[in-house]
Amino acid sequence: MKPKKNLKIMKTNVLSVKTILIMALSMALVTSCSSEDGEDGATGPQGEQGPAGPAGPQGEQGAQGEQGEPGTANVMYSDWVDTELGNSIVASSASFDIEAPEIGPDMLNLGTILVYGRRIELPGDGNVVYPLPIVFGAARQQSYFFVATSDNIRITVHANEEGESVGDGSYLEQYRYVLIPGGVSTSGKLTPDMDLSKMSYEEVIELFNIPE
Repeated sequence: MKPKKNLKIMKTNVLSVKTILIMALSMALVTSCSSEDGEDGATGPQGEQGPAGPAGPQGEQGAQGEQGEPGTANVMYSDWVDTELGNSIVASSASFDIEAPEIGPDMLNLGTILVYGRRIELPGDGNVVYPLPIVFGAARQQSYFFVATSDNIRITVHANEEGESVGDGSYLEQYRYVLIPGGVSTSGKLTPDMDLSKMSYEEVIELFNIPE
């Protein structure tokens, strides 16, 4: 009967090995699931940015906008400049110069150069502006005019009576110039037959939007 006992022991050993294998597989499966279902680890540092990709094709050019109205951006003008003429000139004429760097050959040949002189009246009476050249007769007997050259405008006062002294050359206390290049338009307000030299100072500064 001893052989039967050994057979029983062998069966028991086989069952034990199977049991151990099953338990080992179960533990491995649980460990694997725990790894998959567990929390993620800390995020690693961001990698370096890759090189830029090739530029895409250029888009189609948009439609051209409507042309704006001509402006007066090219019109130039000076501030009011105090006279350098004295109030007791014994000579028959006297002059002084105003720097005008905007005057070049094109302005002299094609443009329009306007010069104005003004008297500063008492407060409330307003200022009086005269276009040059201007002749004062009666008791004053003076003529004021200008000559434009490159980069310069010369203001001259002359006695009307031959041989007489000018006297008070500071009757016009300040001067300014306005320069209009050839071909400047003012949205249809300026026509080829318009003589700017015949217009009043107020009309000119309104036409070209010149601040006082």
